[in-house]
Amino acid sequence: MAGFAPWEYTARMTTKFLAAVTAVAIMCGSLLDVAAQEPDPTKPTVPVVKAVGCAEMDGELWFLTRATDPEETETPFATFVEVEEARDASLGSNRFQLVGVTDFLDAEALLSSHQRAEFTAPESVNATGQLSDGNKIAVKGLYITSVEPHRLNLTSVLSLADTCR
Repeated sequence: MAGFAPWEYTARMTTKFLAAVTAVAIMCGSLLDVAAQEPDPTKPTVPVVKAVGCAEMDGELWFLTRATDPEETETPFATFVEVEEARDASLGSNRFQLVGVTDFLDAEALLSSHQRAEFTAPESVNATGQLSDGNKIAVKGLYITSVEPHRLNLTSVLSLADTCR
């Protein structure tokens, strides 16, 4: 304090204190901004949607053609009410590539898919047989829009009719 009047010392300390408080406030505000931008961990980052359309195989790829607009849903499986609504749904004009299809094929198709036969015994095949070329189907899945065509990573497939009209 030598060479300073008491009021000068107080002014310098107040300035340093205010600078420190301001720096802490800015850092806390930045942390709050980052926290506010964090996604809600209870909501999926890729929405689960449902759609109705025609199952179509093109080469080795599966598509949902003449599909309704995808509609967000809370459950990855179809409820009784959703199945009834899907039966009456008019077809649309969308086309989605279907991925994760293997478990929804029949047993023979599942075993011939990739290397499945190497690690799956025929008697232990767990395939629904609900995905069949030309059928009207109701699907649920993760809606992937980052690629074209948009994709549905399937969680549920239900055959609604043997033909698609």
